[in-house]
Amino acid sequence: MLEVLGLDSGTEAVYRLMLTHPGWGVDRLAGALDADRHTVVRALDTLADLALLRSATADDTPGPGRLVPPRAGLGALLERRQSELARTQLEIDATRAAVADLLTEYTALGREPLPGGGTERFAGAEAVRRTQADLAARATDEFLALAPSPAADTDADDPWLLDLPLLRETATRGVRVRILVTDPTEGLRRLAAAGAEVRLLPSLPVLLSLADGSDAALPLDPAAPGDGAVLVREPGVLEGLRILFRQLWDAAAPLPGTPAPRATGCTSQERALLRHLADGLTDEAAARRLGISLRTERRLISQLSERFGARSRFQLGLEAARSGLV
Repeated sequence: MLEVLGLDSGTEAVYRLMLTHPGWGVDRLAGALDADRHTVVRALDTLADLALLRSATADDTPGPGRLVPPRAGLGALLERRQSELARTQLEIDATRAAVADLLTEYTALGREPLPGGGTERFAGAEAVRRTQADLAARATDEFLALAPSPAADTDADDPWLLDLPLLRETATRGVRVRILVTDPTEGLRRLAAAGAEVRLLPSLPVLLSLADGSDAALPLDPAAPGDGAVLVREPGVLEGLRILFRQLWDAAAPLPGTPAPRATGCTSQERALLRHLADGLTDEAAARRLGISLRTERRLISQLSERFGARSRFQLGLEAARSGLV
């Protein structure tokens, strides 16, 4: 119990025994604790180092030393530990701020803001990779991509290649991940198994990453996609890109070897929401788990209730269980 103050279990046992038997010597303490003399002496040294034991004087009760009263001794240790933890927390806060600054600088390398604030340019292949990864990592609702398949014969230096581990993590935290590619691969099948939706096109009309309908990355030059990316936040352009993606998605073919897309009628995000509701989470807690707003979470519940013909959350849970979703 007192390890946080620097007392291991053996030292604490000696300390507690001395509180009730302050006059006992080393040998008697060792006998009562069924420990050897060296162990007890080492515990007494620790107590002295922690200022919980004063050296014996001629006026003291016979024994290895005089204990400092617990209120004073342990209280001082506790205050010292609290001060250490407060300093540690300050260091953590400062480190967190430094990491945030570093990530901002890392993502911004090669960035060239354009007038108006709705568009930014990122020069170089590495900047393209960072921009793509940033969009996937901070997506909370939806991540869409038109990207080259990460096949063995694909140029590994292509910065627009899918980052499959990152996309699997994105899908498993409830974000709806939809990917359009040109070739099926085993990696894409594993991605689909993790909850992402993957379809195939004969060719890609454009390279694109779109997160939450609020940020989209496109090549600066379609003829040289590795030269850089442009990050777009203009609402009109974003809506046009989402419409383009939906049209291509509807025309695309399912990924061979995987269940038909949305065979259950639910996205990975909707399935995650149903699981959270089945676990008894409140709307607020479920929204936090999914990283979406409460308004979005309630809109999803309304859509699911209409789809399943449920008139209550309880009935929605029953219908989801019958469908094997929870």
